[in-house]
This record gives sequence, structure tokens and C-alpha cells, in this order.
Amino acid sequence: MGGVVLLICCFLFVLLLPGLLFLFTYIFRQACLLSGLPKPSVIVAAGHLFLITVAETFADFIMVEVVQWGCDLARVPLWEVRIIIFFLFLPIDLVISSGIHAALMGIKFGKGIEVWFVQRLIYLCIAAAIAFIAAIVILARMN
Repeated sequence: MGGVVLLICCFLFVLLLPGLLFLFTYIFRQACLLSGLPKPSVIVAAGHLFLITVAETFADFIMVEVVQWGCDLARVPLWEVRIIIFFLFLPIDLVISSGIHAALMGIKFGKGIEVWFVQRLIYLCIAAAIAFIAAIVILARMN
């Protein structure tokens, strides 16, 4: 029975993956448009996001190892280490994303920062909307 559930979950993940990829490229394209840049094609946007993901994965791996090593020496609890990593990675994410945007789109670094901020604001709005809907559902079930 457990194998069937795992198979169904894998199947649903494979079905959702193209939709998620399109959603992220759509958000990136809208961020470019709202920043006053020409709207890149879906293929170009997907290439940008792929390069950013690869670069950030390597940077995140190195930063996590260094921060965890330092926090282990200081005996910091694991939950605090995760918070430290989250806030330390934001400027790294900003520099990597903005640099790749600037290099690949032929724009200034400051305009790349603007695209990054707009993209993160769109993500934040989506997360806030989901949290708001979840809160309303939870409050509605309490009665």
C-alpha cells in the first residue's frame, strides 16, 4: 500500500513540475516588465532561472557548511542556525541573481537589483494571499 501512495505522489509531482516551472518563469517575466525592461521569452526566462538556481545552489551549500561549522563551535541550537542561514543568504541571493540578470540581459547591476526586488515582492504577495486564505479557512472551521 505504501508503494502505491509513493507512486501516486511521484506521478503528481511530475504532473505539477511543468506548471510550477511556467509559474516561476511567468513571475520573472512580469518582474522584468514591471521594472521597465523588455519582457523576455519563456525560454530565455527559464534559462536565467536555471543559471540562477545552479549558482545559488553552490553558494548555499558552501554557506550552510560554514555557518553550521561556526554555530556548532558556538553551540547554537539548530533552529537558530536555520534562521541565521535564511537571513545571511538573502544578500547572497540578491548579488547572484542581480549579477546574472545584468550579465545576461545587458543591463546595469542596479536594474538587476530592481528585478530581484520586484520578483521577491510578487512571491511575498502570493505567500501572503495563501496565508490569508489558510487563516480564513482555519477560523471558519473553528465555529
